[in-house]
Amino acid sequence: MALSPKFSRLITAVVVAWTTFTLVIYGMVLSGGFVRQWGRDNSFTLKHYINAFGIDVGEHGLQWTGTAWSSFFTSMSIAGIAAPLTAVLGMTTAWLLVRQKFALKSVFEFGTMMCFAVPGTVIGVSYILAFNVPPIEITGTGLILILCFVFRNMPTGLRGGVAAMSQLDKSLDEASTMLRADSFTTARRIIFPLLKPAITTALVYSFVRSITSISAVIFLVSAKYDMATSYIIGLVENGQYGTAIAYSSMLIVVMLACVLGVQKLVGRRRLRRQDRVLGELRPRPVLEKEPAQ
Repeated sequence: MALSPKFSRLITAVVVAWTTFTLVIYGMVLSGGFVRQWGRDNSFTLKHYINAFGIDVGEHGLQWTGTAWSSFFTSMSIAGIAAPLTAVLGMTTAWLLVRQKFALKSVFEFGTMMCFAVPGTVIGVSYILAFNVPPIEITGTGLILILCFVFRNMPTGLRGGVAAMSQLDKSLDEASTMLRADSFTTARRIIFPLLKPAITTALVYSFVRSITSISAVIFLVSAKYDMATSYIIGLVENGQYGTAIAYSSMLIVVMLACVLGVQKLVGRRRLRRQDRVLGELRPRPVLEKEPAQ
């Protein structure tokens, strides 16, 4: 049903205003790394990008001379490990909640959503207190960052998986069982291929959130495993706004490329509507009966 003209114009005005505001913010960030001093000396320069992401070619090959390469590679590797783990864990948990029956199912579902209720700063401090002593002493390592991202981002992938899996008829599972397939084969060959949009959402959300997270990360980073967000905050505190803006611009471009790459690799299940025009009905031929012998 079409919207009323007044309501349609109102929605269009709100969307256009918000989109314009968003594009202005992104434009300011992307352009701020190419000026010497934003707001004072707007002359063109590349020194901020060279300082952050400089590359030299020497006798031993490429040398990553930029100051931001270490935190950049750490962020990409940790987010690249945490995102698939989050998607797999979220989809598996969603399959258990939707397709399986067990005791205390509602309690288990409530416990999975508690990850979202805890503030990030509390998670960061709690991880330090919990994993700073034997037998599990992982404070200051990359593993504690991966565990934090998986714990923090799993509820979003879980709810997306539950919503998508609830739309799949259980007769698919029953047909697979009648053909002598076990639960793992059914999930791998029937259920999960139909959940490509939910899997893509979980991968993209987890990857982007792992790179842009700051509340819990600020307590868990170390000199060896420094994330991009904490490094950018350090640049801002030291007054290096140009380098911080250049780093932020690089993250925006990289994350957009990764989102498009994940969508291309995983694929998206699209449903479309097609209107067909029925042709003229032709009379069916009538077979003449042969005369009885």
